[in-house]
Amino acid sequence: MERAIAIFYGSKVKGFVKFSQSKGKKTIVHIKLSGLGKNKERAIHVHEYGDMTRGCKSLGGHWNPTHKQHGSLLNGTNHHHGDMINNILSNSKGEVDVKYHDPLLKLTGKNHIFGRSVVIHNGKDDLGLGGNKDSLITGNAGSRLACAVIVRYKN
Repeated sequence: MERAIAIFYGSKVKGFVKFSQSKGKKTIVHIKLSGLGKNKERAIHVHEYGDMTRGCKSLGGHWNPTHKQHGSLLNGTNHHHGDMINNILSNSKGEVDVKYHDPLLKLTGKNHIFGRSVVIHNGKDDLGLGGNKDSLITGNAGSRLACAVIVRYKN
């Protein structure tokens, strides 16, 4: 079993995104965060780099090794590798705790996620359906609220 984690601790957003993958299986992603604001829908993506020299600004764009348009998990594998669960929705306490299976995120092989980052955006992801150029690149998700580097972890 391979495992990775992105820990959010330096901003008002606290918590983690854990990734685990058994050989030949889809990656299980567990998102457990607080400080997102009450009942807020927010975009969450894997970004290209783990370079925190300028905070969330130096993480590059959505991770997209196969050069596809931005989209949704509902479109099978026809979207960026970095397009995680469509959006996360916080509860009345500003928290989210959700698990899902991701078909594209890998913890082994050429396109592994170690050293990349997870970014929580201020807005929600339009899933590539916004009708403009940015929608097909970023999902019009807005600015970066919080970020964390993805590292290998042993449980």
